[in-house]
Amino acid sequence: MRHLITAGLLGGAALGGALLGSVGLAGGAGMPMAPAAAPASTPLRATAALRDAAGQVLGNATFEQQGAGVTVRVRVSGLTPGQHGMHVHEFGRCTPGVDAATNTVVPFGGAGGHFDPGMSRNHDSPQIDNRAGHGGDLPMLTVGADGTGQASFTTMKLSLSGMAGVLNRSLVIHAQPDDYRSDPAGMTGARERCGVITRESFSVRDYPLPGPQDFPEGVAVDAARGVAYTGSAASGTIYAVNLASGAVSKFAEGGGQGRASALGLKVDAQGRVWAAGGASGTVSVLRPDGFPAAILNTPKSPNAYVNDLTPAPDGNVYVTDSSRPVIFRVTPDLKLSAWLDLDGTPIRYAPGINLNGIVATPDGRALLTVQLNTGDLWRIDLRTKAVRRVMGGLTRGDGLLLDGRTLYVVRNAEQVITKVALNADYTAGQIVAEEPLMGLRFPTTLAAIGGDLIVVQGQLDKLQGGTPETPFKLTRFKKF
Repeated sequence: MRHLITAGLLGGAALGGALLGSVGLAGGAGMPMAPAAAPASTPLRATAALRDAAGQVLGNATFEQQGAGVTVRVRVSGLTPGQHGMHVHEFGRCTPGVDAATNTVVPFGGAGGHFDPGMSRNHDSPQIDNRAGHGGDLPMLTVGADGTGQASFTTMKLSLSGMAGVLNRSLVIHAQPDDYRSDPAGMTGARERCGVITRESFSVRDYPLPGPQDFPEGVAVDAARGVAYTGSAASGTIYAVNLASGAVSKFAEGGGQGRASALGLKVDAQGRVWAAGGASGTVSVLRPDGFPAAILNTPKSPNAYVNDLTPAPDGNVYVTDSSRPVIFRVTPDLKLSAWLDLDGTPIRYAPGINLNGIVATPDGRALLTVQLNTGDLWRIDLRTKAVRRVMGGLTRGDGLLLDGRTLYVVRNAEQVITKVALNADYTAGQIVAEEPLMGLRFPTTLAAIGGDLIVVQGQLDKLQGGTPETPFKLTRFKKF
């Protein structure tokens, strides 16, 4: 067993509460914490400037990844002597908003409730497993007679990457001690200091999207037009985003023409936009003006889930279905048929989302596709239809992007983008890096634009319930 929290004292300040405990590993979403991940492209360090309600900076906190845990150092001034509850809150907003503890608008209420990656819905000890208590439940801060508090501790409940990642969330210090028992916040009272946890030495560009309930999923880039397309998993509407100005326009209305959902997107050599239709079982082909060129139907089934697609050098487009064990193919004359029955292959479908992202190798010999629920990457020979397992370890793999022999895998609930180095014939691979960027929120798919990548922060974990962070956004960053 491993300790979840270790702490040290700085100066005259101490951390309240029992700091050492032999309890299980802190994990997220009902799962144990994973081993230390592959390195990010730059060291994982973050800071938070702690402000009072008037906006004055009266302290700071630093966060540094240490293996599977995070070392946190806090220094703050101007507080009442005694113990103060301290938590990581879900949203990176130190703005007024509704506090669930009082149901009133309060300073820093925009930070939301406690960060709860294990979906425990329970306020508890900072030593408890994330499945049993909020991941954001931290040791108390003890403030001395001079109004200054300093603290240093390492916690295994949090990370700067992955499911327990705290980047672009908020650190909040409260007015009262924490009883580590009462929901939702341990009777800690007013929110007196707040700081957004911001990664150091890293930069991105965000493209905000309209629609408070759109839940974007797919992304495709038309470099000639300087446009990125993204589609709504909730409505099927497809938007066009000007990559220079960030202006967003509606490219194609959802809800009709067999497109109640728009998942994986691609742009072909003719500038047409292809959209996987999810549970509708359709593939939509849209002209560059947004009007349908074709709506292609897979066989009727209550289990349809057409998830992603890719043009291949042979002129065909290949399509995954995450519920039905089949690869579909669309020929250049826009005829759709079942191309490969997966029942007789090493790929075994199981409950949940199965094959998801798909790409074609540039040599025209194979397809690569990831199985979300197992983490396996598969190679399918386009000539013989032979199926071979390339590697594992890509659990919750969603969208794929192949750049030469580098494969980028978006891992949605893991909230990272994983970089894989593949061998010359795409039969083996190795994870070489994982990136959380500035804090990903259930990312889904990505596309390339020059030397940059652009990823969708889809938040599909909130599609059936919960409060998404709005506006939804695409995020652009340098290849790593």
